[in-house]
Amino acid sequence: MSCTASPVPSVVPADLGAPHLPRARAVARRLLGCDHLADDVVQEAHLALTALATPPDEPRAWLVRAVVLRCRQLRRTLARRRRHEHTASQHCALHADCDNPLHVAIAHELGEALQRGVDALPPEQRAAWELFALQAVDYAGVAERLCLPVGTVRSRLHRARAVLRGVLAAHQSG
Repeated sequence: MSCTASPVPSVVPADLGAPHLPRARAVARRLLGCDHLADDVVQEAHLALTALATPPDEPRAWLVRAVVLRCRQLRRTLARRRRHEHTASQHCALHADCDNPLHVAIAHELGEALQRGVDALPPEQRAAWELFALQAVDYAGVAERLCLPVGTVRSRLHRARAVLRGVLAAHQSG
């Protein structure tokens, strides 16, 4: 014998809030400024209305009040998320002027993969790469600083690029 709790049956008819949905949606749209968020909030409030054990005396007032409260909650949540994401990525130059959290995450992930690739380079290739790519020194300047012929610098950079291309390819396929 299994012991499962049966849910409390709702005595509220499913269509009780239906005539009031356009008004609730208008309120949500005004508070949120977004159609799809307004639709989500109204749907949640309507489901909550139909899940009540007893119907409210004023279903329209109940539904609109539930929509208002859910809109406030959603706005607070979105504001906290925006503030947290901005604070979490403030120190990083990878996202520059982009406010899209997905772009920031991809840039960090790609940056970390490339840094692992640079760290895996042999020391002579890494030295040439860091001077050329990170410090923007030209071929002749890299050759002068490392006391090497320009042709050697070019071949080391070519091999370093090949390794980093492989890192990018593995990152894109994975």
